[in-house]
Amino acid sequence: MDRRLHTMLDHFEIRELIEAYVHGCDRGDLDAVKACYWEDSYDHHGPLAGPGWQFATDCVNSLRDYWTNCTHHLGQSRIRVEGDRAGVETYYFASLVRDQDGTAMVDLQVGRYIDTMERREAAWRIKDRRCTQEWTISLPQGDAFIDRASFLTGERGSKDLSFGALGLAWGSGQIQHHL
Repeated sequence: MDRRLHTMLDHFEIRELIEAYVHGCDRGDLDAVKACYWEDSYDHHGPLAGPGWQFATDCVNSLRDYWTNCTHHLGQSRIRVEGDRAGVETYYFASLVRDQDGTAMVDLQVGRYIDTMERREAAWRIKDRRCTQEWTISLPQGDAFIDRASFLTGERGSKDLSFGALGLAWGSGQIQHHL
């Protein structure tokens, strides 16, 4: 296969993995988040640091228990593949909503995922992740500039519209490659 085409496929599969990770976090799908890590992986995510599969469990439980909503927005990814290993830097913007004594608070965070990924048995997964935090702020949600009730709302779990649109099965941990 042409080296450029192989590189494009690697980049595509790695970016799909990153997108599967944030979709799993936002929807509260533990199996999907866990499937993004190798069993012997590590994640340093501020106060949540440890083996990747344990991080996935702690992360999703925290998102379910503490916040009512989570939305990740991904920026550019810089990817360098060398054989079956890749170094990856991806910018993210995360917005989370929680209740604080009856007031809806919005927590905003901007940072980067600095990943070492490995391909094993033709699949890319996170081997080591270091999450940076460039800035963060918490603010009361306040009034909306548009009628929130007129929009559909996202759901945690399999009832979210994205599962049907993307053809995903809840809890499958399957990373989709749309080729």
